[in-house]
Amino acid sequence: MAADDPSDEEVRAVIGAHLTRFGRRRHPAPALEDLLLTRSHLLEGTITRRTEDRTEQTRHRPGTIDLSDRPTYDVLGDYKLGPGESPLDRPLDLVRRGTVHLRSCDCGNGRRQCADCRGMTYRPCEPAQVCAACQGVTMCTQYLKHGGLPSTPPRPRKPGRADRPEERVTCEGCHTPDSACPGCRGWGKVRCPQCEATGRIPCASCSRTGTVKCTTCEGHGNLTSWTAGRIKWTRHPETITPPVPRPRRIGSELNAGGWQEDRLDTGDPLPGDLSLDQRTALEPHLRHRKDERQRQVVLRRLTVVTARLPGSPHREFYVFRGADGRLRAVGRLSQEGRWKASVIAGAVVALAILVLVLIR
Repeated sequence: MAADDPSDEEVRAVIGAHLTRFGRRRHPAPALEDLLLTRSHLLEGTITRRTEDRTEQTRHRPGTIDLSDRPTYDVLGDYKLGPGESPLDRPLDLVRRGTVHLRSCDCGNGRRQCADCRGMTYRPCEPAQVCAACQGVTMCTQYLKHGGLPSTPPRPRKPGRADRPEERVTCEGCHTPDSACPGCRGWGKVRCPQCEATGRIPCASCSRTGTVKCTTCEGHGNLTSWTAGRIKWTRHPETITPPVPRPRRIGSELNAGGWQEDRLDTGDPLPGDLSLDQRTALEPHLRHRKDERQRQVVLRRLTVVTARLPGSPHREFYVFRGADGRLRAVGRLSQEGRWKASVIAGAVVALAILVLVLIR
């Protein structure tokens, strides 16, 4: 029994005070020494393990990287963590001794040929485009007169106004009045607005330089390579299965109970006042797990005494310590009392229905 477990005399005194306050003034007080007491030693808790994972890989970073502030190792599995090295909140990054070296990038100087223009600083473009007004089909009504004249001008003209495509202007190809499309003036094509008939569009991707910054080395021209080790701890919380469940009828009231709490770190022994049953229930949860490095166990204990009056089998009382350390008594209907109450309620409903039927 724990040191703060209430004695039988304390339990009876608390129940007697409870009966005095609630509804027992008109009836003779029961013999408290006849109370049937049953103790439930509740045990709840959590265990949080910290497991370790060690990984190793080759890393490459652009430019010259200073790794002098990182711990070094020869064999990752043999590395011993120092007092200030706890890889719980963030991983601990290490460097394998003798693996750091600087090498040139394949680009040579931090620049690579632009993929859009292939190093030409521009993109080819068609100098002339089909006229949007006539689609190159009805550029001139006298197309037979174009036979001896060039089909396109030396330099495509700018698109003309084509607000009224049905109107015709003098054709620049055959010089026939009122025969040509106002958009292209008989040529069927107009100057490209992007290249202005030069056949070249400056490459925006490389800003007309023909090269772009290398994405591998980010323009440095070299890379730092090393073998990186990483040690990472991960939390694994686990809820301990209570060996004795809480009484259902006062489950919420027990949240405000005066639970005795014990916090145990790695290597700490269990409290000496735990019963054999409680130790047996904890054993499966306390077994060492693979790669476990640390653990924290939180145990919460509370004794609940269930009391029943021999003359009142429909009532029962629960006694436990509150958060202030004082004993508290809570009265509830017993299972038998709840069954009787439901039977009486059903009989009342049936009688009411019968009365209504007879009245009608």
